[in-house]
Amino acid sequence: MKNKKIQQALILGLWSFLAVTPLLLTTGPNVVTLTYQEGANRFFSGINPYSPPSPGVDGFFYPPFFAAAWGVFDFLGPIPKILLWVFINSFVFWLGISEWLILKKNQSKWLWFFLVCVAVELDVSLRYQQSNAVVAGLILIALARLRESKNLKAAILLALATHLKVFPVLFALVLALPFHFRFAVSYLSALLLWFILPMSIVGPHQAFSLQWQELSFTTGDFSKRQLLDIAACLDRLGYEAFGKILQRTILILGSLILILYRAVTQNRKFEYGFWYSSFVSLLLLVTPKTESPTFVWAAPAYLFLVKDSSKRTLAILALIGLFMTLIYSSAFPREWVYWFRWNWTSKTLAVLALWLLASGKLWSSHTSKSS
Repeated sequence: MKNKKIQQALILGLWSFLAVTPLLLTTGPNVVTLTYQEGANRFFSGINPYSPPSPGVDGFFYPPFFAAAWGVFDFLGPIPKILLWVFINSFVFWLGISEWLILKKNQSKWLWFFLVCVAVELDVSLRYQQSNAVVAGLILIALARLRESKNLKAAILLALATHLKVFPVLFALVLALPFHFRFAVSYLSALLLWFILPMSIVGPHQAFSLQWQELSFTTGDFSKRQLLDIAACLDRLGYEAFGKILQRTILILGSLILILYRAVTQNRKFEYGFWYSSFVSLLLLVTPKTESPTFVWAAPAYLFLVKDSSKRTLAILALIGLFMTLIYSSAFPREWVYWFRWNWTSKTLAVLALWLLASGKLWSSHTSKSS
């Protein structure tokens, strides 16, 4: 089974990688990878990576580990480095999917449709040379290890994801709720283990100082930008007050659902797929820094939510796939879908529907097991 997972991930990973390779060879480093490079250059030169960025480069919002890891591969040169980075993102993402789904020839037609949706959404992330795909893949693999009660392996993978982009710490916090003390200790230990890399380069004091600055820099930026979260979306549509109320309501209600489900459900009965789907769609709705490549976090939800779904639910999920992903592909003329594509409006509204569907599935799975 393990070989099948790796084989499937390699095939799908190469498929997605080769689809974007011509574009990568033409454009070279974009603003995202230039930002990574500047952060790494500053880190290795003893300059604060979190100081104001150079013109044409974004702020470096990533942990010190990321800067150290990116700089380690400088010997490759810009283009090979980008190609390796994109392939790693593609492979790890599909490996995460393969931990939960092995495709077969007689697979449901619905599943093949949603596989296309996932591939198209991944393509967006890879084109932007983002880290979102590899982070999502690591989380999915970590959840698969938790399903097998392998707490240490799960913690190591989730800690690595946290050192690439800080938001997986939220997954760890909920997963480490009372009665999961072993996982909490494993996760904290794994965080320190991965932290050896930046500490070995700049020393413990400087590494911890940079980590604190990264957290302050990232959280401080939350109040400065609103992109594709539900409040920003409804604000652009003329419903500013309603958007803010809805965002806070979703945050409170969604958090309660996730936390209570984790607290009352034993590991062997835990619906990790539904839980993941509810979690990532919640994050996309309430995080001000949500942007178009970030929606790849929610793409695996298509495949998770197919499970035991009625035809009506599958039709709803297909509409979500259309408006969150496919409507932005070249398959649809721009004129008649302009309103939906404007400022990625349909992505945000579709992920709202996805959150409702995933949370409903999570709740119904709990009540059915309780009865």
